Amino acid sequence: MNLNSFSLSPRETSDALIEAAVKKASYTTEKRLLLSFMAGLYIALGGQGFLVGYGNLFIRAAVFPVGLMLVVLVGGELFTGNCLMTFGFLQKKITLKDYIKTMVQVLIGNFAGSVFVAALLYFGGVYDKPEMAETVIKVANAKISASFMQVLCKATLCNILVALGVWFATVSKDATGKMLGCWFPVMLFVFCGYEHVVANMFFLPMGAMLDPSITLLGMMGNLIPATIGNFIGGGILIPVIYHMVYYK
Repeated sequence: MNLNSFSLSPRETSDALIEAAVKKASYTTEKRLLLSFMAGLYIALGGQGFLVGYGNLFIRAAVFPVGLMLVVLVGGELFTGNCLMTFGFLQKKITLKDYIKTMVQVLIGNFAGSVFVAALLYFGGVYDKPEMAETVIKVANAKISASFMQVLCKATLCNILVALGVWFATVSKDATGKMLGCWFPVMLFVFCGYEHVVANMFFLPMGAMLDPSITLLGMMGNLIPATIGNFIGGGILIPVIYHMVYYK
């Protein structure tokens, strides 16, 4: 059996990520915002599964990756995955202006999609159950109580794994391989308790809707270092090192 018929080599995968970066940078603002809204929505759906299964570590870790699977297989623009656009920038296939514009717009769309799901759950009465409300408030408070450096470091580790999940999904040529490629790295970061900025864009507003002590300032104290750390892990460490390996 020829492995190449089912997967790309590491260098071919890098080339595919560069092509993807060029495509992403070419989207209109409207298309990019729509796709990023959907990605935020998908991650929030995975986040809700995480909360429902919170009492069992394996279940919550196994369910959360569904969000990335939906992004990869159905279509979406996710900030953490788009950090790999650095490959395209390093190869001078996209400009710094287009890179920054894409990342900022995707982050905005991801936030909108995540909050949309939180609002649906809130007004749908899902969190009228005390045990559900207690869980999300507990999760949100744990996130806002962590220091800047703690969140930064855990976010860096998180997006090393998420970026590798996107890498694995790009390696595979079939849907099953893409799903498994997403599942294992993301499951690992959930097991380890790392910080994913788009997931936190769901957890924190959801918690704030139920607990007024969770303030905007407190949320920003998590989201800012989570964004920076996610970019370091997925936008610098993975693409810069492998660009040096495969293109220098």
